[in-house]
Amino acid sequence: MASQSVKGGKVPKNLSKIQKKNSKAKSERKFAQKLQNCDPNSLGKVLKKNRKTKHKNKEKLKKNDSTVQSIEKEVPFIPNSGVSSNWKNLLKNLPKEDEGAKPKPAFVRRNKNGQLITNQPIKHPKAIQIGQKKKPLMEEKKPDDSEDKSDVWFDDVDPMLLDSEKVAINANDAPDALVKTNGFTGITKILGMDCEMVGVGLSCKHSILARVSIVNQFGHTVYDTFVAPSKQVTDYRTAVSGVRPEDLRGAPHFKKVRAEVCKLIAGRILVGHGLSHDFKVMCINHHPKEMIRDTAEYKPFQAAFGGRRPSLKKLAESFLGEVVQTGEHSSVQDSQVAVRLYTMFMEEWEAGLLLN
Repeated sequence: MASQSVKGGKVPKNLSKIQKKNSKAKSERKFAQKLQNCDPNSLGKVLKKNRKTKHKNKEKLKKNDSTVQSIEKEVPFIPNSGVSSNWKNLLKNLPKEDEGAKPKPAFVRRNKNGQLITNQPIKHPKAIQIGQKKKPLMEEKKPDDSEDKSDVWFDDVDPMLLDSEKVAINANDAPDALVKTNGFTGITKILGMDCEMVGVGLSCKHSILARVSIVNQFGHTVYDTFVAPSKQVTDYRTAVSGVRPEDLRGAPHFKKVRAEVCKLIAGRILVGHGLSHDFKVMCINHHPKEMIRDTAEYKPFQAAFGGRRPSLKKLAESFLGEVVQTGEHSSVQDSQVAVRLYTMFMEEWEAGLLLN
């Protein structure tokens, strides 16, 4: 048969396969002849020449070996023996070095003996601190009988808690108990405010301002007035507010009272209990937050009552030994109690604000 001409000089696929097989067979024959004719001592050299490797480029092999060694150095070896599952769980729960120890929540409570139990550093004669590092004992100073005991409370000491056998005193029977008699009677940097409201509308649920009282940091009254109602009063709430119809006759209008109050509290620390209600009824929304001290929102007070917002009555009885709000409320008395609670824990209160 005539040989078929190859188009374009290309070799057919079947012919290329045959050529590869023939070349393999030739190489095997040559290798067999070398083995027969070679010296047994030089057999290793012959085998090395014909040894095939997966990677022809030796530089690539060296690079791969170096990368594997670097990875082995980075990954620490952790032996499986001797490590229990409990230990692994403990390591997961342990805080990291960067995080540090988590601070414990602050709390203040009062025991049966009238002592204040707290984990915060409080300067108080009846305070017992727990969880604090003990300081070296110092010689206790003997009390000087010449000191005026009436000034003790405003020096971060509460005379009502000095003797645990004393029973809480009704503030109505002792009106000067919440006031420093020899203290400054003018306007101070710290003011306490409280408002009384009356009900309006058919449901009597809506409230308007009926009385506002402001005291200075020593408990002396600097502003106290009734307010003429801007709407028809449907419930005077006398049992709680202490406001009667005759109290509102001839009283100044709301706009005048609001302007006077705003001018008085501007740039001063304002103390109260539930001040958000007072601000709402007086339409005041511009007093800076950093100048407000609300005893209802103070975290240590809430912690002393199981995390709940305590009433002013409970705070006065627990921390001041005073019984208030037994009948009709007095906005003057309530503002005095709030200021006294703040001045009692003023150092700790302000220190906590700086941390936040």
